[in-house]
Amino acid sequence: MKRSFEEISLRVRSLFHGKDRDLVRECVSIAAEKAPSSAFDLGTRAAMLAGVDEFRARGVAKATRWLAVIRRDYGIEKFNQLTGTLAKEET
Repeated sequence: MKRSFEEISLRVRSLFHGKDRDLVRECVSIAAEKAPSSAFDLGTRAAMLAGVDEFRARGVAKATRWLAVIRRDYGIEKFNQLTGTLAKEET
């Protein structure tokens, strides 16, 4: 079952809420280049290196994976649309 863009976007925004800007940017760049499974692994690593505890690192990894799913399933335009709103939420 393919999840809707709106549902995935909500998941990503909620999982990234309150996270460090640099970490979110790193996760966006990972998701822009990697498959969802790889994005999850690298998102976990990025979060752990940023000092995020293991529980929250899993949330960051999930958000990174969902971003990669959006790019894969909905295309780069939708990916850019969502990541653009994430950048606006940071400020």
